[in-house]
Order: sequence, then C-alpha cells, then structure tokens
Amino acid sequence: MTSSIISSRYARSLFDLSLEMNTLEKVNNDMVLVSKVCKENKVLSAIMRNPNIHIGSKKGIVRDLFESRIEKLSLDFVTLLVSKRRVVHLKEIAEAFLGFYNEYRGIKIATLIVASPMENEMKEKIIKIFEKQFNCTIVLIEKIDRSVLGGFKILIEDKVYDASIANQLIQLKKSFAKNLYEKGF
Repeated sequence: MTSSIISSRYARSLFDLSLEMNTLEKVNNDMVLVSKVCKENKVLSAIMRNPNIHIGSKKGIVRDLFESRIEKLSLDFVTLLVSKRRVVHLKEIAEAFLGFYNEYRGIKIATLIVASPMENEMKEKIIKIFEKQFNCTIVLIEKIDRSVLGGFKILIEDKVYDASIANQLIQLKKSFAKNLYEKGF
C-alpha cells in the first residue's frame, strides 16, 4: 500500500473514533503537537524508521515523549502504530487527521505569499474576502518570498490568486510581445 493510502486510512479511523468518543478537539490538538514534534525532531524520525530498534523500546520512547502531553486515545493510537510497524507514517497520519478535522469544521488553509510581512489589518480584510467567497473559515499562513516584489499571492486548495507585481510585470511583458503597432498609420 502507498503511504498516502495508509495515512488516510489510519487518520480516518482515529478521526471517526475521536468523533464518536467526543474527544475530537483534544485529539486534534494532540495531532497538531505530534505533527510538530515529527517535523522538528529528526532523531525521533530516525529512531522510528530504524528496523533494528525493538518495538518495545519504540513504545517506551513514545510513552516517555507523549504520555503527559496528549490524551489517552491519542497515546494508545500512536503506540498501536508502533505495534503495527506503521509509526514511520506518523507525521503523514497526523497531517491527514488535521485535514479531516479542517474539512469537518469547514476550515480552509490559505497560504499568503508576500515580499515582506503584511499588516494584520490587511490580513483580516483578505481573510474576510476569501471567507465570503468560499463560505468557510480561512486560516491564513504567511510566507515571505522576495521574488513576489510587491502585492501578494494566495494559495487555497488548488487555486492560486496572484496579485503580485511580478505577475503584473509578466502580463505587461506578454502584452508588449504582441506587436500591436500597425504600419501605415
């Protein structure tokens, strides 16, 4: 099975179970933490991927790391992943869970790409416009990219809204490439 299928199935199972047990919000917070730990801790990823490290040792590491920080359901789930030798997919499973959670709550993640940090007032205006357009809650993640020059780009799902000066310059260059000059005037 591919990693995305495994991640999706396990994440869906955890999502459904947490919804059934009325612990969705807590498990969501746990998966945010697990995802963050997996992204930031390369040593943990290396240990969990190493087939020479005994499963019991991996369970002990997981318990020591997360036991006091996450719900029992989340901890049991992660230790199940260790037992089933699926812990190598932990980061992807946590991210898939967050995707299911966002879909359930009507939340869309928007990436705002700007040349320099944008003022909060302007961010709020952008959020309101896109919340109205998509009829959902927008969570804005700001990324700095100097190639934008000015203006901004917004990525929501598979759509790109490009209001950057770099894009406007490209469009201007294309229009100049169409020789609009007609001889004989």
